[in-house]
Amino acid sequence: MRWISAKQWNEFARENTNAHRLGTGSDGWLDRYGDQVIWSGTNPAAWDWRSALSKYFDFSPKVWLTRELSKKAEGRASARIVLGEGAERFSVQEDGVSYHVEPTGGYSTGLFLDQRLNRRWVRALKPARTLNLFAYTGSFSVCAALGGGQTLSVDAARSHLTRARENFALNGLDVSNGHRFLAEDAMKIVPRLIRRGEFFDLIVLDPPTFGRGGGAVFRLTHDLPVLVRGCFDLLNANGWLLVSCNYAGWTAHDLRRVCTDALRGRRLRVMPGESPQEIPTGAISWKIKKEQ
Repeated sequence: MRWISAKQWNEFARENTNAHRLGTGSDGWLDRYGDQVIWSGTNPAAWDWRSALSKYFDFSPKVWLTRELSKKAEGRASARIVLGEGAERFSVQEDGVSYHVEPTGGYSTGLFLDQRLNRRWVRALKPARTLNLFAYTGSFSVCAALGGGQTLSVDAARSHLTRARENFALNGLDVSNGHRFLAEDAMKIVPRLIRRGEFFDLIVLDPPTFGRGGGAVFRLTHDLPVLVRGCFDLLNANGWLLVSCNYAGWTAHDLRRVCTDALRGRRLRVMPGESPQEIPTGAISWKIKKEQ
């Protein structure tokens, strides 16, 4: 097991972050969400890292959960509690920003830890207008809103947007003050926004590899270039497009090539997204700036 360092553990504490990766091994990883930890691995029986956490971090979680990793959607199940008792749904902090998580509520907890530094970048950017596609529970939207900007969060699942609104409220953000939430297919909303003449300073495009919503099917390898082109056309001059994915079939170089091929002939600058070192196999991402 490759554990985070004591220095990073202390940095997380100073940054008011209690949701983060603890360690990564050959057959899984251990994540912290407040006083609960989840072992995600191919061998659920290998969950017991109590002595290691006590030794390296003087940390004794109240609840231990396991989640079996599966490449097939039908094999994915929620994490289950193997030791202790705790709330099914509770709030955690990342850089002082609060988010609701529900470790036993689905295959994903409600917060993707591998986007930690990209969320920090969005908050520091302070975009005036942000479009968050495939918004999930709205963490990127919350970070943009905390910078004082307006947001539009789009997701095919109404339940996700309900949780996004709750994350806004959790951080003292008034959703009626320039923040919109649309339960819609991203492939349909982008051309509609183009026709309306809406423009944004930041667009976050973090799609799944495969998804269904509103009777439509989304396939990353087929549909991403179309979305990248459409999103680029929705950017204000000097606006940013953050493109991210977690498709095992692509390297960071592959994702960059897909994006630049889709935007051939456009004036742009491409920079790597922010990737936490403690999560070696997390999402890959690129930041694309629309040049004047």
